[in-house]
Amino acid sequence: MSYIAETLSDLEKEHQAALNTAQEKMLTDLNDAQASGNFDKIQEASIVFQNLTTELAAEYTKRIEEINALNHKAEVETVEGIYTNNRADIDLNLLVYDGDRDYVIAFQQDDLIQKTLEKVNKNSGKFKSRKHLLKSSLRLTKTLAPMLHEIGEHCKKTLKLKADIEFFVYQGDTFNASCYPPDDNKLYIILSSGILERFSKEELTFVVGHEIGHVLFEHFDYPVRQILDTGENDLAPIHAMKLYAWNRNAEISADRAGLLCCQNFEAVGRTFFKLSSGVTTDSLDFQLNAYIEQFVDLEEVLNDSNLDPSDWYSTHPFSPLRIKALELFNKSETYAAFNESISGEITEEAMEVEIKRIMSLMEPENLEDEGEHSEKIQRLMFLGGYLISNADGVVDDSEIQALSSIVAPKVFANCMMTIKGLTEDEMISEVQQLTKDLDVVLSVMQKLNILRDLSIISYADGEIDDSEVNVLYNLARLLYINTDFIDRVIGDAQGI
Repeated sequence: MSYIAETLSDLEKEHQAALNTAQEKMLTDLNDAQASGNFDKIQEASIVFQNLTTELAAEYTKRIEEINALNHKAEVETVEGIYTNNRADIDLNLLVYDGDRDYVIAFQQDDLIQKTLEKVNKNSGKFKSRKHLLKSSLRLTKTLAPMLHEIGEHCKKTLKLKADIEFFVYQGDTFNASCYPPDDNKLYIILSSGILERFSKEELTFVVGHEIGHVLFEHFDYPVRQILDTGENDLAPIHAMKLYAWNRNAEISADRAGLLCCQNFEAVGRTFFKLSSGVTTDSLDFQLNAYIEQFVDLEEVLNDSNLDPSDWYSTHPFSPLRIKALELFNKSETYAAFNESISGEITEEAMEVEIKRIMSLMEPENLEDEGEHSEKIQRLMFLGGYLISNADGVVDDSEIQALSSIVAPKVFANCMMTIKGLTEDEMISEVQQLTKDLDVVLSVMQKLNILRDLSIISYADGEIDDSEVNVLYNLARLLYINTDFIDRVIGDAQGI
């Protein structure tokens, strides 16, 4: 038999139906054999059933891999043409941070996100950027701000931008800059008076390039706050986490555009230093290496068990993470493709892998199917998720689909085949043993990731009740994580 389902949820139903059919046939054969007193046929019926279920299991696992391969192929085909040269003649598909691009692809394939986005666009209408800016701020002509226009022309040439740039300034001591939704032939950048007066030409060049980067990568296509407000009754907490994670990843792509324009990494470091400290005088002796080293301290803090889940809903990465990510880009073969003066010490792949690790400090991810203890970890996640799903007495399709998303296909297939033969007490006993075995090898961050992902399972059916929360509490206790962490994850998510 070959399975034909095209989704994991449908495949589970097809597989279960096949198992039920096989079981019914075995029972019929056993009854006939017992009625005739033919003990050889009783044994034969059992052997036939075992062989058939083994064959079904192999086909089940094979189809899971085929479905995932088809999904991956679709993603790869989408990746190749995701960014066009409508706004600039620079290779945006090479420049973009992989994490930014991957979330955009996921959003394009998420029907709920797309339907919510349609509502946003329908209700909001087209925002008139220039009209708003002319009413609320001062337009900076070339006569008023010749240096700023020089920066604009330089960035336009460097990024091969097709549109013209129009600058505006508003009164504000805070260091801030933004780029408003562009028209077809004009791009609008607005600066606070504080940043305009107290940042050097090189520093402003990075800032302007960064803001242009947001336009080039079409970051306006997904207005996070509006999507969440419009979809508050439809979107799950996982959507909020993904949208904010993308928002942070988008900053990494925009930073790369900023560095292309500035082409001075130390000036970029000074920019972040000023943004972080607010100090723009010589009262502090800026040292780039010392500032970058702050990343090490921040990494240690973010790996602490008291990690604040609200980090997962932040729109921007912490500055030390951004400067570390940009340092890697500055040394990469990718940057060397845009800047002939750069030798390119690290490959694009190595750069992207390390930046992904850095970003994971604010963006908990599913555990990878690698390492000595991976199968035990994923078995724990599946059983924990199943116990949460079953806490209200019903495990529905959405919860099965959610379970399939947090473990590897082979582990998922194996767990689905064995779960039917276990009582709830047996599952609990296995979870207790797994947590005992894994406690000494799991980092605090891995434990938090597991609990975060399991919290998502609790929302998969659109609601969460006290019985599911109690299972999460028990899992947290087994992993020696304070149950306050569960309350904070659920509270932050429900507040979105």
